[in-house]
Amino acid sequence: MVRAMSNNEYAAGKDYTNNGSTITGKGEALTTFRGLQADLNLYAQVANYEAVKVDGIIGPRTLDALQKVVAAVLAKNQLLIPAAFTYGSADEIAKWAGRVRDWLHTTAAKTLSVSPFRLYKKGTGQDWNIKGDIAYGAGAVHDEFVGLQHDLNKLADVVGFQKLDTDGFIGPRTAAAVKSTYEKVVAKNAIHGVTLFPPPDSKEEAAEFAVFIRDWLKNVANRQLLAEAGA
Repeated sequence: MVRAMSNNEYAAGKDYTNNGSTITGKGEALTTFRGLQADLNLYAQVANYEAVKVDGIIGPRTLDALQKVVAAVLAKNQLLIPAAFTYGSADEIAKWAGRVRDWLHTTAAKTLSVSPFRLYKKGTGQDWNIKGDIAYGAGAVHDEFVGLQHDLNKLADVVGFQKLDTDGFIGPRTAAAVKSTYEKVVAKNAIHGVTLFPPPDSKEEAAEFAVFIRDWLKNVANRQLLAEAGA
């Protein structure tokens, strides 16, 4: 089992592999790398770079994107140097990926006036948690998960998956439905392959990015798939 270090570091050879100019994550590190790339895409316009592919492989484009976000923040305030991590190479970004994400969500978002949808945090006392094969939340988060399943069911016949129970418990079937929908949309128009969420390989990714996924379903998937189907 891949182990994420307690101080948010990842270790080469355990959590990721170095393939020359690229770093490929494994297990929890892969999920974090994909989340980092999705986070960076929020800043593409304000920091003037092309959005990166959310694939969990940290390479020159991911490195360039982060460096441009840091430069944009420092241009606003030279005192906001991200001292909690280093970012001069893909390997350094991989090592500090968790702390980079925290910095993007707080310092960078505030300084550059980027107001992302809410990312739901996992853990005791946070937005959602895991029990067995499902991710579950309470209150507004539970309602968001129900809404995600409801939105996906509108596309079930077009995409070709069995309709989900709208119970607010996100499991492998909900994650698979999102990914199948993503792949169907991209097969029709590759321009929609770059997103603000990782096409989920797990219930955890579907839960964390639920609000982003719902927005994409409404504004991209429905238009691409339901319009063509005449629904």
